Amino acid sequence: MKSNDALRKIGEVSKQLNIPIYVIRFWEKKFSPLNPIKKPNGTRYYDESQLKLLEKIKSLLYDQKFSIEGAKIFLKNEIKKKDQEKKIISDIKALINDIKSKI
Repeated sequence: MKSNDALRKIGEVSKQLNIPIYVIRFWEKKFSPLNPIKKPNGTRYYDESQLKLLEKIKSLLYDQKFSIEGAKIFLKNEIKKKDQEKKIISDIKALINDIKSKI
C-alpha cells in the first residue's frame, strides 16, 4: 500500500477512481488545474492534490451532473474563493503581528 504522499501512475489512479485512462487524459485537456507530472517518456504521475482534484471532477460530472463547462466554472470559483481565504488569513496574521509589536 502506498502512502498518501506517494506519486501514482495514471493506471493506478484509473483503478482507484474507477475511471478509464482515456477519460483522465481527456480531463487533463479540459481542466487546466489538472496538471500531472509528466516524464519525458510520457508517463504521468499524480500527487495527492491532483488525485483529490480528479475525485472532485468525477463527483461534479458523474454525481452532480455538471456539464464540463459548468464544472470548469465551479472549480474556477472554488479556487478563487480559496485564494481569497488565504489572503484574508495572511492579512489577519499581519495585523496580529503589528498589534504584538505595539504592545
